[in-house]
Amino acid sequence: MIVQRTFLFAFLIYVHFSRGFTKDDEICYHPRVNIHSECDFTESRQRLVCFNGFKDEWRARVKDVQVLILCVWPKATFDPQEILRGFTFLRKLIIANSNLTQLSTAFPNEMQFLEKINVIGTKLYLLPNDAFSNLRTLRCLDLRNNALEEINITVFDVPTLKDIYLTGNPLRCTEDVAWILDSSEGSAASKVVDKDKLLCATPHDGRPLVPVVKIIVTLKEECKETVCDCELIYVTPPGELTQRQLIVFISVNCSYRGLTEMPEFLPTDTNILHLSGNKIKDLTPLATNPAYKSLLDLYIDDNLVESIARLEGSDWLDHFRRLNLRGNKLTDLPTYALEDALLHNRNAANLYLGNNSWTCDCHFTPGFQDLLIRHPNIIKDINDIRCAFTSDNDNSNKQIRDLTRTEICILPDEDSWLHPLDILNIILASLIFLVLGKLLYDYWSFKKTGKLPWIVAKIP
Repeated sequence: MIVQRTFLFAFLIYVHFSRGFTKDDEICYHPRVNIHSECDFTESRQRLVCFNGFKDEWRARVKDVQVLILCVWPKATFDPQEILRGFTFLRKLIIANSNLTQLSTAFPNEMQFLEKINVIGTKLYLLPNDAFSNLRTLRCLDLRNNALEEINITVFDVPTLKDIYLTGNPLRCTEDVAWILDSSEGSAASKVVDKDKLLCATPHDGRPLVPVVKIIVTLKEECKETVCDCELIYVTPPGELTQRQLIVFISVNCSYRGLTEMPEFLPTDTNILHLSGNKIKDLTPLATNPAYKSLLDLYIDDNLVESIARLEGSDWLDHFRRLNLRGNKLTDLPTYALEDALLHNRNAANLYLGNNSWTCDCHFTPGFQDLLIRHPNIIKDINDIRCAFTSDNDNSNKQIRDLTRTEICILPDEDSWLHPLDILNIILASLIFLVLGKLLYDYWSFKKTGKLPWIVAKIP
């Protein structure tokens, strides 16, 4: 049992040192049985260590304290103005291993010798913007392994501050953290020692913070050159690629903007583009504009697109993932080109072609119908792909997939009970039966009378 406890204790020490804890920090992680408030003062080091709170009886000796360590703080809040009153000569403060969630006030200005503050391993998520503004000698601020989701840059507005530690906090990767990109001398970002180790929280959980924030800031600037809304959807998780090779997925929404043409400019690495509800006719930019090189998903439903012929043989058609062409003015398309693209494009997942006025004739429809039947897993709205609605056509608004060749290739006025070809077939069949009948009669006559047929007798 003693060996197991010794091993457990050694393991706890290792874990906390591996997270960046100092020897003083590690004190708060010693296994303790007593849950009541207790303090221990080491006179040679002028160090006061308190567990489960701080009693007023120690205030008589606070001027002798230069290192104050508060472990397992019992309250959710910590009021520096009240609790640290009288610690005039304090040089180092550690608050660790507790359920502390917020500092309720700024540190008092009487603490003119305080050089280092460690608030580590707590649930701290809220700091006053002026929390450290009264400290004139603060050099190191360690806020690792807390619950800080966002930090206002004014918190670090302390002229003497040199080193800041922030790893282990679930920081939100938003534009509000853009200050971390400022590498100029004396900036708050330049003081963050572990900047390259910071990770994002949801929605980019576990991704490196600095590259992601840089992407977000760049995206916002580039989006200003469009009339669209832009959003960073996804970033590849660490481990799949190096930080310098992060792959991002960006969505740009230009729907219902009254556009008559596809945008000439898109933010870098745009993968998803929404153009629904505009008045766009031409899809040529997909094949010619480099801005669409990374585009995978295009939603251009409810527009005025009449043809996709310009995409034939294009690189975009060979790598697209989703294409929504519902509700346009399409009547036909290059079936062979689309068939070839779907066979060779491993990305192709969704294609929507419904609610268009498709031509139903013997020239286009059979090939188009075969395309629909061969790719039901990709063409998602096959039930809405119908013949154009016309009052004088029996195929009007019928599902193209279910049409028979007779319905497609025979015109209504040709669909009578006696077609000229049918008359010819009847005549030919009658002649065949007549010849066979005469042959049988001649054979019967020869067997009975021994006479050859008349025409055979006349042949020399």
